[in-house]
Amino acid sequence: MKIKTLQQRITLFVLMPVFLILAGMGWASFVMTRNALLLQWSETAIAKLQKASHMIDMRLSKAKDLFLMLQDEESQTLEVQKFIINQLEKMEGVVEVNYDFPTSLLKYANHGKMHGSKAPGMHVKKLENFQLSLPRYNANLNGETISLSTNFIDENEKKIGQIEVVLSFEDLIDQISKTNWWTNNKAFLISNNGDILISTQQTKKPNKKTEKFAETDLLEKRTLEDLNKNRYGTLFGPGHPPKKISGYYHLNEAEWSLVLISPSKQVLNSILNFRLNYFIVGFLSIVGVILFIRISIIGTTNAIKKVSMAAKNLADGTFSEELPVLTKDEVGKLTYNFNKMTKQLKERTQLKAAMNIAKEVQQSMLPPMTISYENLEISGRSVYCDETGGDFFDIIEFPDNSEKICVAVGDVVGHGVGAALLMATTRALLRGRITKGGSLSQVMNDVNRLLCLDSKDSGSFVTMFVFMVDLKKKELRWVRAGHDPAMVYHPDKNSFIELYGDGLVLGLDKDWCYAENIYPNVQEGTVLLIGTDGIWEAENKTGERFGKKRVEKVLQQAPSLSSEEIINTIISEIEEFREGAKQMDDITSLILKFS
Repeated sequence: MKIKTLQQRITLFVLMPVFLILAGMGWASFVMTRNALLLQWSETAIAKLQKASHMIDMRLSKAKDLFLMLQDEESQTLEVQKFIINQLEKMEGVVEVNYDFPTSLLKYANHGKMHGSKAPGMHVKKLENFQLSLPRYNANLNGETISLSTNFIDENEKKIGQIEVVLSFEDLIDQISKTNWWTNNKAFLISNNGDILISTQQTKKPNKKTEKFAETDLLEKRTLEDLNKNRYGTLFGPGHPPKKISGYYHLNEAEWSLVLISPSKQVLNSILNFRLNYFIVGFLSIVGVILFIRISIIGTTNAIKKVSMAAKNLADGTFSEELPVLTKDEVGKLTYNFNKMTKQLKERTQLKAAMNIAKEVQQSMLPPMTISYENLEISGRSVYCDETGGDFFDIIEFPDNSEKICVAVGDVVGHGVGAALLMATTRALLRGRITKGGSLSQVMNDVNRLLCLDSKDSGSFVTMFVFMVDLKKKELRWVRAGHDPAMVYHPDKNSFIELYGDGLVLGLDKDWCYAENIYPNVQEGTVLLIGTDGIWEAENKTGERFGKKRVEKVLQQAPSLSSEEIINTIISEIEEFREGAKQMDDITSLILKFS
């Protein structure tokens, strides 16, 4: 899905994260509340089961306590034993008491010797482990009963008698079966081996086979396994949240356990309703917010569309009318700044067009890149760092004297439009004066004086190196006006010399007198380079300069290269040396190769 509109972007990047955050917070709250409710249910269920277990334990423990009184040494009299049995019979829920006292005690009683005395040599040392039977149907009672029994053990570890109390099972669990949690949930009273003594789902009938707990239900199986390991606990069935939850508690006085199984919906009903309502309200709120934002930003989007359309027209080269600024918010500022940018861009476009014209005019002032004579080949090239520059080279021929030519290289301080204008002025002054005759030094004196009239207030100046070449005599005359000396390479000797000469820059002192220098009898193969400082001062990204040594290496290839190839090689070497670093100055070079 591609995002095409601002409304889609706001929906995707603003509303969707908000919706996800709210949904995440709601889900986290739901999970935390659910866990808290499950924990609360677990604690409540254990407490209820503990209370119910305590009711049964109290009834059973009371009978056991009376049994234990029979092994007390002070209870070894007939009166006390009768009293204890009488108390057992009076206990709530007791159906009958069956007992078989030691025969010695009975014999002693028949002879009338039991009153206030103990049986000689025959005492109950202890009671054997208590036995509690499972519920069984009693026809006389028309209900289920359980029996609690124990054996009398003498000092020789022999059984000497027993006692049994039969209790009504219905009466024992009557208080439990009337509780709300028993009637409203699925509950069991089971033995440790899984026999169901009673449950909320079955009614005990005569001779009916005892049902087993945890025959098919997975949660019941896990509960049965766990209650044989722990006294109490809770277990959750499968699912998130679990479909069913179980709790159990092991009785103290019997090998029985109370088990409570409840559906989670009953426990989590309130939180499930909250979750449903939360998501419904949340969804409706998001829809409402989306509609509100859509209505609110329709004016903003329309304004942005106008700016977008104007920007498209601007990209196509069409300058539309100024857009109205209707608000003071960010969109209003955007519109204002766009209008300002359009105005400035229009001015720069016009300036760019003017610069291109200036570039064409300046390029037209430069002579052809290569000119060949009978024994001389001249090539020159200027590479500007801006559209226009202050470097120039010129080759001036004399219509009335074909044996002489004038070659000049100049460098105006700075670069750009101002330097280009001063360059054009200097070129015009030189061309206009040199055709009037006179020595080269006189020509330079006049050019300097005229240039000072134009540059005295601006502080600009021009460096120049001018040659007058006599093709017939192979003689060079030159004037150096503050420019870098020319480099001369002799291939036969593989040596370099530099042509110096005193001379101040043009346009600085109108009274300066320039001196003319001469280089006679130029040998065949000699190569002469006049360049501007943009060549050897070119820098790479580390600040290292190109230098004159690299130029000399190129000139040493001169015997196999034409003058134009020498120029191109120098420019190419500079480009490779800079490694993409910005060109900071104009570059001009002029090669004279004699043959």
